[in-house]
Amino acid sequence: MSEPLLVLDGVSKSYAGHEVLKDISLSVHAGEFVAIVGYSGAGKTTLVSILAGLVKADAGRVLMEGKPIAGPGPDRGVIFQNYSLLPWMSVIDNVLLAVDQVFPDWTPQKRREHAEKYLKMVKLTPALAKRPHELSGGMRQRVAVARALAMDPRVLLMDEPLGALDALTRATLQVEIERIWLRDRKTALLITNDVDEAVLLADRIIPLSAGPAATLGPAVEVDLPRPRDKRLLNTDPRYKEIRREALDFLLGPGAHKKRALAEVRA
Repeated sequence: MSEPLLVLDGVSKSYAGHEVLKDISLSVHAGEFVAIVGYSGAGKTTLVSILAGLVKADAGRVLMEGKPIAGPGPDRGVIFQNYSLLPWMSVIDNVLLAVDQVFPDWTPQKRREHAEKYLKMVKLTPALAKRPHELSGGMRQRVAVARALAMDPRVLLMDEPLGALDALTRATLQVEIERIWLRDRKTALLITNDVDEAVLLADRIIPLSAGPAATLGPAVEVDLPRPRDKRLLNTDPRYKEIRREALDFLLGPGAHKKRALAEVRA
């Protein structure tokens, strides 16, 4: 196997003396879709912020193509849960803001065509001139996806990008994210607290233990054929087995009993 594109090696991070992440080691290969699943408050956002170069680790190495990550860069596109759109700018201008920074040598026409290409990919061509307050939550997140993809990053980092959406919109965007990923095969790392979302989208699931001093558990391979249909997966024995493996680590000691109770209540 080729060398990993993204590496975390013994990474730890503390805030005000409280250890959030402890001895995190992870390798992600080019073209792979990895999901890290954990509880709210476990340190998932800190982890993705370290990978994005927005936060510096206290210990360990963070590497991109074998070189230390020293700060943010266009090789890593980030999609946050809160959209991070500039409210006074139109949809097209929000995307162009990123494109202009990454491709300053292109002509204005080429940059606009490039931005429009990705907005078309997320089905937002009719909304080019709208401002964020005129969009639904799902549409705003589509803009954020288009903006990140338009940067043409080597790695797409997603920090619970669908967490604030209603169930129907979330399901729709899950399908869109898989469709886009299958088209471009960008290396992707998804942070989520939804095990079912991770199984639907990822090649590999890695659970993150509850904090403080959260650490990664054993990886679970998701060897289900693509594209994946959520309705059909619910009856697939392998889907249930993968889901159980991920949940057993997250629920900890007595996991089988806790999982059985959760399934009964569901």
